[in-house]
Amino acid sequence: MEMWKLYNGENKALGKTIPRGSQLEEGQYYRVVVAIVINQEGKILITRRSKNKVNYPNYLECTCGSLLEDEDPSLGIQREIQEEVGLKINLEDLEFLGILKQRNKFSYIYLIETKAQDEDLNFQLEEVSGGGFYSKADFLEKLQGQDYAEPMKERLVWAYDHYIDRLK
Repeated sequence: MEMWKLYNGENKALGKTIPRGSQLEEGQYYRVVVAIVINQEGKILITRRSKNKVNYPNYLECTCGSLLEDEDPSLGIQREIQEEVGLKINLEDLEFLGILKQRNKFSYIYLIETKAQDEDLNFQLEEVSGGGFYSKADFLEKLQGQDYAEPMKERLVWAYDHYIDRLK
């Protein structure tokens, strides 16, 4: 069973763990990692969450996931990208953008540039039902719609200035 390590509102460990997905008490937070992946053509990776996901089924997102109990965030995002979309990312290719405090979670947000194309993607169907690399225009149209999971939309808006000029 995966466990969440709990943190206070200042992102300091509380010395407690709970099973992943458990109800959090007021003032308890866990950590997630987020990858904004852009390929050499200036296209951004967008995936669709599986219809079987408990939270936000069938919504659009960028690759993200909960950190394991004592996992380093950079190793966590490397693991999530490999698991969910089948891409191997080198740690030196990660650009850490910062930490966004959200409702009951701290999101560690990374930007990754890759040579990958749509044909390189291999989706873990329990997590992701599909996706691909999208142009700036297609991405912005989707971002303005109602099809993004709300926490992911908040993350993308927060990091916007870090990646928007890299899209074509």
